[in-house]
Amino acid sequence: MCLMMAVGAEAVIVDRIAVSVGDKIVTESEIDLRIRLSAFQNREKPDFSLASRRRAAQELIDQRLVEREMDLGHYPRLDDTHRKALLDDYFKTGDNADLAAYGLKPQDLEEDLGRQEDLLTFLNLRFRPAVQVTDQDVQKYFEENVPKGALNEVRSEIQQKLTNERADKELDLWLQDQRKRTKIEYLEKDLESK
Repeated sequence: MCLMMAVGAEAVIVDRIAVSVGDKIVTESEIDLRIRLSAFQNREKPDFSLASRRRAAQELIDQRLVEREMDLGHYPRLDDTHRKALLDDYFKTGDNADLAAYGLKPQDLEEDLGRQEDLLTFLNLRFRPAVQVTDQDVQKYFEENVPKGALNEVRSEIQQKLTNERADKELDLWLQDQRKRTKIEYLEKDLESK
């Protein structure tokens, strides 16, 4: 299946749909962009192998599921001004790698940073409030993972770490459930996880 755009009397192929996720789509160019963005942020050479394309497709499927839930739940999203500020902050940290060398534009990175921030907002509002970390959980983590020091000095750090881990686990479980409930069709059959 292809996205088509009429130009005069002739049709021009703009992009191919790789996966449909309910009423949303993932295109081949989005998969390539995801690979380039990940490579840029990790300072690696872009890997367009089938395994890498599958990973990128799975990330984009998860992204579409979260976007749908954010739309349905009217979760707040970052506005353009704050997205631009994220990009400015990213480059202020001294991370001035050449976007063009990865086939990227500043807008690509800005949108990706904004999506990451939106995901954090979703995680904080949807899953973190339900996470409970008891004193026993903190004590157990302290005894198993902190070689020296007083518990009171690291209590808040341990609570935050355990909360983050548990919220991430809840997100993973939610995504697994959403994948089962949502019609996901691989138009590019090779992208389907084996």
